[in-house]
Amino acid sequence: MINTFFIGDTHFGHTNIIGFCRPQFNNLDEMHEHIVTKWNSVVRPKDKVMFMGDFCMNKKYIAEFAPQLNGVKHIVLGNHDQKDMQLYQKYFQNVFGCTGYKGCVLTHIPIHESQFYRWKLNIHGHMHEKSIDDPRYFNVSCEQINYTPIEWEEIKEQRKGIL
Repeated sequence: MINTFFIGDTHFGHTNIIGFCRPQFNNLDEMHEHIVTKWNSVVRPKDKVMFMGDFCMNKKYIAEFAPQLNGVKHIVLGNHDQKDMQLYQKYFQNVFGCTGYKGCVLTHIPIHESQFYRWKLNIHGHMHEKSIDDPRYFNVSCEQINYTPIEWEEIKEQRKGIL
């Protein structure tokens, strides 16, 4: 069985992210190793991974880290994903601005609440350690999910009554 996972905001190569919201890491190498290990602990090579933006800070990190991460990867671009699109297309099966998935809208930045007439849930990133106090939003920034991609079935379980 192929599972579908969600995660965002790995920020590979972003030195300042450690001071911003990841003080448990002493340096980028430690952070990178932790993220790769946690990702590959749950995602198998044929699983689907929906990435909610801000993969890295420099295009060299796309080629360095994407091949290390299990799964067939799809990316919703984030505000830091302003790189060569051909490079993303080499490592991600699909590259989106936003997309839908089983009644949910997948975005990097959360949608405005007025758009929920179209969607049951907004699976998003961007907010790192912060959350929106509304069950229609589901933040998959890696800080929110212990740096481990979260499986679709777990999201459905956490949002019973919405999905």
